[in-house]
Amino acid sequence: MRYFLILVVIGLVVGCTKNKFTTKPQLKIKSISSTEISGSQTLTIVLTLTDKEGDYSDFFAVKKNVSNPCPGSNFTDSSLFLLPQDFINSKSSEGEVTISLDQIHRGANTCPAQGGGVRPDTCTYSFWTRDKAGNLSDTVTTKPIIIRN
Repeated sequence: MRYFLILVVIGLVVGCTKNKFTTKPQLKIKSISSTEISGSQTLTIVLTLTDKEGDYSDFFAVKKNVSNPCPGSNFTDSSLFLLPQDFINSKSSEGEVTISLDQIHRGANTCPAQGGGVRPDTCTYSFWTRDKAGNLSDTVTTKPIIIRN
């Protein structure tokens, strides 16, 4: 019985330390610099990207979804960001991707507010990627972010 318990514990330890990466790329949000930005502030989002084979392509898409949009507030773009060639060449199963959205790249904030000025955008950003084999990652989405002018 004692040896059986030892084998079970060893099995659990080995099972928990196995590589959990999948053939399909996986994105996870590691950090967001702020959930409220304004003016010339840059929104920085750090993502963890994993892929069992490390066969990354440079394809990387972003979508901005505003809860009460004005024309031009929402966008989807797969050419705004590309995975860096150094990251692709590393063939590593895991790495970090940093997305910096400055005032120009985070999208327009042009809805007029009652009484004048511009009302804040409350939005989410979604990201996804594809590896060289054509496997599409799940889409990860940020918490709501308020963008003030």
